[in-house]
Amino acid sequence: MKPCATLALASFLALLTVEQASAAPRVEANRLFEHTLTATKNIANPSLDVTVDVVFTDPAGGKLRIPAFWAGGNTWKVRYASPRVGVHTFLTECSAAEEKGLHGVRGELEVVAYSGDNPLYRRGPLRVAKDKRHFEYADGTPFFWLGDTWWKSLCDRIPWDGFQKLTADRKAKGFTVAQIIAGPYPDERPFDPRWANEGGMPYLKDYQHVNPAYFDMADRRIQHLLDAGIVPAIVGGWGWHMPKVGVENFNRHWRYLIARYGAQPVVWIVGGEAGGPQWTEVVAHVRKNDPYHRLITVHPYPGSGRKSLTDDKNLDFDMLQTGHGGDWHEAFGSWPKTAASTVAKLMTAYSKTPTMPVVVGEVVYEGHMLTNGPEAQRQVFWSSILCGAAGHTYGAGGIWQMNSDTVRGGEYEFTPWHEAMRLPGSTQLGLGKKLLEDYPWWRFEPHPEWVEPHSTTLFESHDKWYDENKEFQKRGGKWDLPYAAGIPGEVRMIYLPGHYYKWDMPVVKNLERDVPYRAFLFDPATAKRYRLGTIINGGPQPLPFAGHTQPRLFQDRFETADTAEWKDHGRPTKRAGGRLMVGQQTATVVSKINEADVMASVDAKSDSEAGVILRFQDADNYVVAIYSAERKAIYIKDRRDGSFGDMLGRISVANVGPNIRLTAAASGKYAALVVTDGKQTWSTPAVAVSNTSPGAVGVLLWAGGQRQEFANFEVSRERFEPVQNQLKGLPGGPPKRDPRELPLIREENPNVVPAVTETDLTILPDGTYQPSRLPAPQDWVLVLERVKVEK
Repeated sequence: MKPCATLALASFLALLTVEQASAAPRVEANRLFEHTLTATKNIANPSLDVTVDVVFTDPAGGKLRIPAFWAGGNTWKVRYASPRVGVHTFLTECSAAEEKGLHGVRGELEVVAYSGDNPLYRRGPLRVAKDKRHFEYADGTPFFWLGDTWWKSLCDRIPWDGFQKLTADRKAKGFTVAQIIAGPYPDERPFDPRWANEGGMPYLKDYQHVNPAYFDMADRRIQHLLDAGIVPAIVGGWGWHMPKVGVENFNRHWRYLIARYGAQPVVWIVGGEAGGPQWTEVVAHVRKNDPYHRLITVHPYPGSGRKSLTDDKNLDFDMLQTGHGGDWHEAFGSWPKTAASTVAKLMTAYSKTPTMPVVVGEVVYEGHMLTNGPEAQRQVFWSSILCGAAGHTYGAGGIWQMNSDTVRGGEYEFTPWHEAMRLPGSTQLGLGKKLLEDYPWWRFEPHPEWVEPHSTTLFESHDKWYDENKEFQKRGGKWDLPYAAGIPGEVRMIYLPGHYYKWDMPVVKNLERDVPYRAFLFDPATAKRYRLGTIINGGPQPLPFAGHTQPRLFQDRFETADTAEWKDHGRPTKRAGGRLMVGQQTATVVSKINEADVMASVDAKSDSEAGVILRFQDADNYVVAIYSAERKAIYIKDRRDGSFGDMLGRISVANVGPNIRLTAAASGKYAALVVTDGKQTWSTPAVAVSNTSPGAVGVLLWAGGQRQEFANFEVSRERFEPVQNQLKGLPGGPPKRDPRELPLIREENPNVVPAVTETDLTILPDGTYQPSRLPAPQDWVLVLERVKVEK
């Protein structure tokens, strides 16, 4: 080739290279664009002597002022991201205008559509939803906050390959947030060597001089979380260090964090265990200097983040710390008390105005000081979510401080992070999140009135709750009440905390009229589901019988002392003034009556339990119809071989007593009870009983009270047939079933509404439902989901 041709080709290639180099770089929407600036001369104190901002202009003319950060040597970098497709331009501004490498630099970039499947880029960064109760991506898709506590995960006690392993584990379990400190750590003294990572300490010599190499290593970890679809909730530092660091240095530190990470879809937790006027000032600084307005909160010393500040106007959501339990810990008590305290603090925060989402950001770390197992994690998760929390943060002893096999990040336990990673609570909370995601969970609202017993009080202060509930506990009250939430007419979820040796189910109340629900129990430890059946509030049913229509076989007004016709089983009864006084654990019967199809009526004159006995063969075998003042319910029990069994046909009643009349009847394989106070009448459905043999009749007080006074007892021979509702299902409560034989149901497509036929329905006449005994005395989630009914 001739020299001139060679020169011409070289000139062309050089021109082509220049054109390619000068072409605007491309970046996908919501992904990070980074531009490097180089100072023309050395700057003695780059963290203090100059500030660099870059003004970006999007295709629509919108402007953002982005802080740049010192990256070491003479290098500064600026990071930018935008959802807006098109050509964006930028212009740098430096406080040292004579520094031409940093001031007046112009450039442009092209933002193109995102082509991947990472929700943080496809849907956009997080924001507060319009209802101010939950979070969502920028496109309006709801975001479920399931956080994990990785406070010290930027240090080298967890190596890079370990960080990747922990991230993969949490992603697989469904976690969506990692809470990470990018500043001074708790439980470690200032400039503790344990702060270091592969790039060294976060500061070079004092809090004024940042170490870019430390944050280069942090960048890799933050980006890895984002690539996994997990939101880094970045904490600027721990509150204990404020006296040493000061507001000015924390503000400077936060400008650096905003510059490095603000362009990414992160969340800001301005300080850990932070509060008071100094941290309020830092929060205001972050709000003012973050051009992206990422979500802001503060992690408090036990209590509420918004309450810990002197002004909460710059917070987007409230974060709570609610205690760590431990059976010997006098400050908090055992973890069930901490769970109840968590609910009280949450309900207080939930009731505050203006409304904002509430997240429990720290509570009962699993394995903390070798306490607080998975059952504690399940209870605080489910009770918080069903009381209105926008999400929940889990924590594990060994992970929050990132213990290695040889170095600990605190003096609480020796468990290394890789062992704590396998603690079962993290898996079980992921199972809970998965169940909730089968439904439009973001529309859930707390409905304590859906279940009995329940707690309803919204407390003005946690101290008030604690004082009241210490007395409540002394009186024998329960700390672990059921919690209910859902969408009326669509779905209900009720969390049932576990009780030792207690299999009873609570009463579900206020079921909507003519809405069929499929009921099942969800095991929060295994995700197994146990079918209970399909129910519907069919409205008021006809009374199961018309009352006494036949001549009386026996009557007693208890006006004389003669007791010859009655036989006591238990404590002796007494007669006086037209009353039969019966003590606890006592049954008394009229021995001369021996009927199978029989009806008996009696007045009850006290607030204790009252029972009418039918088909009494002996003290271990009879049918009894009971009004329970304690349970506020009426039901039938079929006592066989000394065991009372289930509460059959249970119906809730309210505002009854002390003067009521009970009429109970048995006919064939059915029994029923009608109760009236003269103004209102309640009845159980006709329920099937196994005892169909003839026997005596009488009255009973077993355990619900000290004494009942009966009057006006009468008996007749009667028959009746169960009355059918206009729907074809079996009237009454759920059929008696051995809980050990509950059928396990498969996972079902949540987008397909299952259908049932009318004959599959159990019709409830008054909108109350109490399933059979629990399969085991552990915690459960009771789910009622609306189904379609095929004619």
